[in-house]
Amino acid sequence: MPKLLDSIVLVAVLLVAAIVVAAPHHAPEEVVIDAAVNKRAAVEFPHKLHQENVESCATCHHESEGLTAEADEEVEACSSCHLDPEDPETPSMRELSMKKNPYHILCVDCHKAEEKGPTKCDECHPKAEG
Repeated sequence: MPKLLDSIVLVAVLLVAAIVVAAPHHAPEEVVIDAAVNKRAAVEFPHKLHQENVESCATCHHESEGLTAEADEEVEACSSCHLDPEDPETPSMRELSMKKNPYHILCVDCHKAEEKGPTKCDECHPKAEG
């Protein structure tokens, strides 16, 4: 009887895994950017709002040309290349500078150009309550 129970459990686990893998991976509504929290508070990023207002996913996901919100592909986190970049020319998330941090370069520049969205440090990185 234990072998039958083990088999049933194994089949159930495999079935659940197959359903999870087969389920579409739609873009998240919110993303928390916390890879550099040792210097600044995490940023709660309204991904869905940006999806609706940006012409192409590749505007931000520059390594994923042709990406769509309904795509079934996994998208690497920005930190996979921008936290500790191998190439010194690649902007680093560890930089606080408005000219060296990739989020500051892309996001703040866009917000200034569009004249909407946060452009100051505390508007993205809220101070701790207390």
